[in-house]
Amino acid sequence: MTTSYLIPAIERPFQASITLPGSKSIALRQLAIAAVTEGETRIRGVPPCDDADAMLDCVAKLGARVEQTGTEVVVVGPMNYDRDVVLNARMSGASTRLLLGLAALREGRTTIDGHSSLRARTNAPLLDVLAQHGCKVKSTEGCLPVTIQGPIHPPTQMHIDGSLSSQYVTALLVTAPLLAQTQGRLRHTQTIVIDGDLVSRPYIDITLNEMAKRGIQAHWVDEQTLEVTRGAYTPGSVQVEGDATAATYFAALATLHKSEVTLTNLGADSKQGDYGFLSIMEQLGATVTREADATLIRGPEQIQPLPVLDMTEMPDAALTLIALTPLLTGGGEITGLSSLHHKECDRLECPAKEFGGLGIEAHTTEDSIRIEPATALQAHQLNTYHDHRMAMAFSIIGSVSGTLTVDDKAVVDKTYPAYWEDYAKLC
Repeated sequence: MTTSYLIPAIERPFQASITLPGSKSIALRQLAIAAVTEGETRIRGVPPCDDADAMLDCVAKLGARVEQTGTEVVVVGPMNYDRDVVLNARMSGASTRLLLGLAALREGRTTIDGHSSLRARTNAPLLDVLAQHGCKVKSTEGCLPVTIQGPIHPPTQMHIDGSLSSQYVTALLVTAPLLAQTQGRLRHTQTIVIDGDLVSRPYIDITLNEMAKRGIQAHWVDEQTLEVTRGAYTPGSVQVEGDATAATYFAALATLHKSEVTLTNLGADSKQGDYGFLSIMEQLGATVTREADATLIRGPEQIQPLPVLDMTEMPDAALTLIALTPLLTGGGEITGLSSLHHKECDRLECPAKEFGGLGIEAHTTEDSIRIEPATALQAHQLNTYHDHRMAMAFSIIGSVSGTLTVDDKAVVDKTYPAYWEDYAKLC
């Protein structure tokens, strides 16, 4: 049963401290790595959300031992490579791609399925690579449910289409250190060549950074080529920092409302690409104070006009900027959005449609949106399309109107169950 929620307006400037949920991107990568690591991995700061819960369940079903106490998870691997398993990725696209990579290592059949919204998202570029290199793959036109039986036997150099999602590349990267044997001969490196225009390179940089924490050398050879050194992941302890995409909502709200927010567990040492969203807030006039592991955002007295911005490198943060733009003088234009069509919902056309219900004029192309400034916000029930980020991003508009209702309050549970509680601290 779903429960709608009227987003309360923020009526005066606020001063707040927010401890963000742990980065989902980092936690999921570390859980996948733990599944193929011999020994105990202790991961602190795992976010209490549906996506992480789904990955934890799948890692356990793969045969690793999983114990959880609050936001600390202990995984004892490696996973089982032989028996047939059925996995439910729920609504987690990132988990799905990582699990497809793990499935390619296994001799047993791995069946992966999930929510209807996840079934609508293609995995074809990754499945094509697995099928080309020895895996038996059964799917519905590249979508879930998928059954894979390996193990994969790739050549020294693998090619992958990176134009739709960086998650396909990440799936191959995480498993690359284990792809050690080809026709009975060991090799020292695995090369991954990215075909097409790569979207979201910062997410691949996150992957490289998390692999390095676990003792694996992997690096960019050039703009399209990655090289991974063969080896085993080391067990040990890992701390997951705050989620930079979640930070964008509070950064935007502080900027908009001439307010101040301190993010207590995310700082300048972060490798998350969406941390760059704070530089956009600075362009709007905000003051950002960055420390090693904390960040302070202070909104300006007068917001500056939004320049035309290319969000190719920050696709998840793009929706936050889309929701903020009609509240700025002059509106604005945002480009580099082609990958948004392939998220939990179409994050370009769906927000444009919801703008119509709010009385906001917007025009889209295949990879851009032009948004006119809002003159009078109409009362509206937001269709989130089962997408957590639609609810959180559009809370920025609700903070001004006080008349925006979310169709499903619990949709944020996918990555940030405490979002509405933390939002309430600003009111």
